[in-house]
Parts: sequence; C-alpha cells; structure tokens
Amino acid sequence: AIENCKELNITDVFLHTVPFCNALYKSQIHPQNEKAQGLGFDALEYAVKKCHDNKMRIHAWINPYRVSTASNDVDSLPKQSVAYIWTHDESPDNDKNVCVCDGIYLNPAESEVRAVIINVVREIALNYPIDGIHFDDYFYPTKDEAFDKASYKSYTEESEVPLCLADFRRSCVNGLISGVYTAVKFIDKDIMFSVSPAASIERNYDDYYADVVSWCKSGCVDMIIPQLYFGFNYPLPEFRFENLLNVWKNALKDTETKLVIGLATYKIGTDSENDKQDFADADTIPREVKICKNDESISGYSFFSYNSLFSDNELNTKARKKIRLLN
Repeated sequence: AIENCKELNITDVFLHTVPFCNALYKSQIHPQNEKAQGLGFDALEYAVKKCHDNKMRIHAWINPYRVSTASNDVDSLPKQSVAYIWTHDESPDNDKNVCVCDGIYLNPAESEVRAVIINVVREIALNYPIDGIHFDDYFYPTKDEAFDKASYKSYTEESEVPLCLADFRRSCVNGLISGVYTAVKFIDKDIMFSVSPAASIERNYDDYYADVVSWCKSGCVDMIIPQLYFGFNYPLPEFRFENLLNVWKNALKDTETKLVIGLATYKIGTDSENDKQDFADADTIPREVKICKNDESISGYSFFSYNSLFSDNELNTKARKKIRLLN
C-alpha cells in the first residue's frame, strides 16, 4: 500500500482508527475493532512506523459520535462499549448520553460524551507519534427534535435565554471541535487537526449542525477537507465541482485554515443516474486533480478511498495513470 501511494506522490495517509466507537489499537476507552483483534501486533503502531519510515504523514481518522448504523439494538453492542455501559449502569441519567435514531449515536449535547471523545483523541496523541487527528462528517445524524429531546429540555429549563434547538446543537458541536483542538495542541502543537465536512456549507450548517466556516475563522481547525464528490455535469448546478470549489475558496479566503479538496475516486464507473455522466470515464478525477494543483489557494487534494484509487478495474487503472502523469 505504501509503495502504491509513493507512486502517486501521496504524502499523507488517513487511517480509519476509530470508525464506530471502536479502536484499531488497544484502547482504555473503546473496545478494539474486530479487524484488529488477534493480529498479534498493534496495527496503529505498525502503520505509523511504516508511514514515517517512508517519509509520509499519518492522520488518525475518527468518527466521533457514530456507534452503529446497522442496528438500533444497544444490547447487541460489546459490553465494553461506552454506549452499552451508559445504558446498562445503575444511573438512569447516563441513558441520555446515547441516542437511537436509525442507528446508535453518542449524544453531542452531553458533556460526558464530549469528554470521552476528547479523551480518545488524547489517548491516541499521547501514545502514538501521529501527525494528525481527523474527524469525518458525522455530526448530528438527523434533524428530528426527538433525537436529543431530554438534553434540550434540561438546557432550556436551566437557561434564562435559551438558544433555539438548531443553535443549541451547533454550540454542542462547536464545543467538541474547540475542545479537541485545545487538547491536541496542548500535547503537540505540530499535530494537525482536520475535518472533512459534507460538500455543501449550507447543509453542514442546517442539517448536520456543523458551523464549519466559524471553525475556520476562529482557528480551531488546521485543515478542512470538504467532500467535493461531484463532477462537472451534476444535475444541480450548485453541486457541480467548480461551483462548490469556488464557494469553499471564498469561505476560507480570510482564514489560516488549509483547504484540501476531497475527491471521489469511489464513484469511478458508477451507474448512478446523477453521476454517471461524469464518472463513466477515467477523465473527471484527473481533471479535478489538475485544477487543484494549479490553484495556489488550494493546499492539496485527498482521495476517497484507497481501495477505489488503486482498484484493478479498467477505468480506475486509466484514471490512476492519468493522475500519475500530472505529478
């Protein structure tokens, strides 16, 4: 894998370290990921050393709130899971730390949840010489008022001038982002904190309660990697690649946050009605790479995912060759 990355002059690896409140390494906080169990070695330690030996940076990629998207059954979780512990201990107050809504999530509104996530970040940064902490785009999974009803009710009862629900939710996510940044920089100011939000700034703000532009303006993220997983002919003009790119460039132009563009190699060859015009050939991703490379306001580009970028499928192979020629 490292040799493949070096062929394309890839400088940074984002390794999925905490995908579902489980860990690639032996954590004191989360149960270990099933894929890492029984390996006989520390997968995160191995990956960090391998990257550094090859002069590559490595970022620990975390989905902070997501516990399960496959089930609503908390009883089926590992007994070491914080979600299981909170819902099965003797304190009914802890139940509100876990929300069930088309999946199982930690509740962004609760301080105990923020503490757990920040402690996981600290655990990684203190025990492994990583170059970055990276959050994916999973913040609030729903706009349903029932999701955090108990937390919001407690908040409004305790506040003289309470925020509306949407602003309350944004403030909860802001608190986590700020807390993680502070924790990371206290350990090592050179560790980068990055987030890969959804493509639309408005949808991040309205649907996921992620006030991404404020994070950048306040300086509590080092790098933002918006998921511009669209081509040049998408049916909705506002989601076409160059239009999205211009929106993000304008939003970040007066900030010190680095702008890196997320590109959708996983869509190459898709038969999706909205995307197939762009991704039915091998040209769109290389064209997007070229645009990013030629724009001084863009710090780089990121591919999602490794498996699709280095797939042996004919279109993926052609796209990869075109990308290599741009380096």
